[in-house]
Amino acid sequence: MKNLLVIAAFFVYLVGLHYLTLPTPTLPALADSARSDEPGDTVQNPDQAAYYTFRNNRPSILGELQQKFSLPPPLGKLLQYRLNYRPEEVGEFVRDQLRSYYLEEVIHPLRETMFINVFDPALSPMIDGWRREQEKMYLHGQYYPIKVTLRPVYSSEAGRVIVWTLMFPSLYAVYLSLRRSLT
Repeated sequence: MKNLLVIAAFFVYLVGLHYLTLPTPTLPALADSARSDEPGDTVQNPDQAAYYTFRNNRPSILGELQQKFSLPPPLGKLLQYRLNYRPEEVGEFVRDQLRSYYLEEVIHPLRETMFINVFDPALSPMIDGWRREQEKMYLHGQYYPIKVTLRPVYSSEAGRVIVWTLMFPSLYAVYLSLRRSLT
């Protein structure tokens, strides 16, 4: 029985190692959108990207970005999920002084994550009716109702492998400690 457990743990370790060494997905581009070339979206924050768009369908925007940021199947589809945050937390996770209507995060556990911030001044409850006209967004003279900002957070492959490798002796030590305390 003990050998079977060791073999199963080794198999889980190898599958996890394969998952952690898959190529890192690149920051996706939003289709049918204009990429922002403003300083806050380029030079000041080179790891981020922002897009102006006419698309106001939340499932469409988030679904496309999640699909493009996914890992190869089958592990990529199984080990990916989204978290929803309050718009007030955008300064913590994406960038200070950034406005938000909704903020979501696409996560690959033990790997990378991508924050998706969408600002729609027409629907934002923090903007009064008379200020909506002032909050209209333009890029090169073209009006866009929605701005999508993407911020990836990557980790190094070596760090991921080290953490994954150290999890197994740690779990074994916890098991031994628990077994000793129960007897």
